[in-house]
Amino acid sequence: MKALKINHFLSTGFVLTILLVPLFAEPCSAAFFPGNNITLESDGMTWEYQEKITENEAVFFREFIDLQEGNNDNFVNAWEILKAEMFLRDKVKASVENKPDVKLNGTTEAVKTRDVEFWIPKEALGKTEKNSSITNSASVSYSFEKELGPGTDIWLMGTPKSNVTITLPVGFDATRTEGLDYKNLGFENNRTVLKGSFSSEKNITLWLSENESFKAELQSTKEKEEKSVENTSINKDNKTITTEDTLEIRESFGFLKNILTQLYLSPKS
Repeated sequence: MKALKINHFLSTGFVLTILLVPLFAEPCSAAFFPGNNITLESDGMTWEYQEKITENEAVFFREFIDLQEGNNDNFVNAWEILKAEMFLRDKVKASVENKPDVKLNGTTEAVKTRDVEFWIPKEALGKTEKNSSITNSASVSYSFEKELGPGTDIWLMGTPKSNVTITLPVGFDATRTEGLDYKNLGFENNRTVLKGSFSSEKNITLWLSENESFKAELQSTKEKEEKSVENTSINKDNKTITTEDTLEIRESFGFLKNILTQLYLSPKS
């Protein structure tokens, strides 16, 4: 019976843990709540996944850990979780390498997987029959062989209808987006942040452009720095002139003192 349950679990596509949910075409269900946090930099990106599973799917997941990496005793312990994390990390890595979920300018050639992590929370511990929720998380970091610039388009493949937050690189905006439903634009830490959800087509494409406000602010800061350096240089010159004048005054005073001394010591007629 347990084997049948596990087969059901594997066939549903639930849980990012099995083959990285964002690569599946399965939409979100009442027992499955995935989320995505994507941070773009000019030379790479980090995609953090979170998935909350509840009800029967949580039971199936505990049974999966106990059967796949444990001793099949209907109990999930810490050692089994550690082994499951390693197993699922390898599955995630294989998934993103075999079926890439990121493209730059229409190709995956410039995108390289750099690091993969996977975490199962302590809530998974205990009897396999528990149906309390479990929130798993994973992180995949990528490097770009060519830096992002104005006009670059970025393609992302995720789970349909799942929530997503995309933080753009410093100094960039998205002039156009496709596949991002319920789009909400904001700014955090001087960076453009897009929030919404993957559409039913499961793909989001962004077209980058320079952030004109950031560009103007950067130019203003540069001009202020140049002005500050110029003022510092003038002040130094003024200090030099003042010092030279002081020395000249002191030398003149010394010269007059010598003359007066000579007059005082010379024989009087």
